Amino acid sequence: MQLNISGMEDLMEKGNKNRSIDLTPFERPRSLNDMAYESIKKGILTGALAPGEVYSELKLAKKFGISRTPVREALLRLSTEKLISFHPRKGMSINYFAGQDIESLFELRQAIEENMVRKITHGLTDQQIQELKEIVTEQEDCLNDGYDESRFLEIDRRFHLFLVEASKNRFMVQTYDNIRDYMAIPARKALVKPGRADAVIKEHREIVKALAHRNLKRVQEAIRKHLNTSKLAAMEKETAPR
Repeated sequence: MQLNISGMEDLMEKGNKNRSIDLTPFERPRSLNDMAYESIKKGILTGALAPGEVYSELKLAKKFGISRTPVREALLRLSTEKLISFHPRKGMSINYFAGQDIESLFELRQAIEENMVRKITHGLTDQQIQELKEIVTEQEDCLNDGYDESRFLEIDRRFHLFLVEASKNRFMVQTYDNIRDYMAIPARKALVKPGRADAVIKEHREIVKALAHRNLKRVQEAIRKHLNTSKLAAMEKETAPR
């Protein structure tokens, strides 16, 4: 005897049409190009790949266990970002951040951040001030509890990005976001200076304190001092190519 199940299937469809399907959607797999790009870029920003050293495309491909094509594509992207330079028949090298580069980067940061504080000083809520205090406390905990330089810098980035985002100027936020990777390089150089990490936390606290008092002049002075001190620390540790 053969059962006719077509009607049953129709009933099941009607009964389930309003029921949500509790399934986890597939994550779109990342391409090898993207994975190679992210890995090499991380190596540049963390200092694992040293400026001035020549790196072979083939050796990088072997290190990742992939073909040369995605590595080449990744390197082309990094070249357009001015993070690497190609050397015919040799390979590529990580670009130095010379003194003028650091000077220019901090000049842009200062223009953004000083303009930003004019917009937010009298508009930040008590809740936002509290969030800033919590970020600084988290940074201090990072320093005192098994210091992790990468995490410290990530918290530092969050602090400054929080301030810029509070301006609600999407073009300012976009510009700041575009330079954040470049900022990581001189920031690491600055942290080499003994006591600099402690000083960063104190400077952040001064900025938050001035913001809490809605004192624009003090906020601007605190921001200017913080950026200038960071710039000088980074330039002090800047090493020219030989």
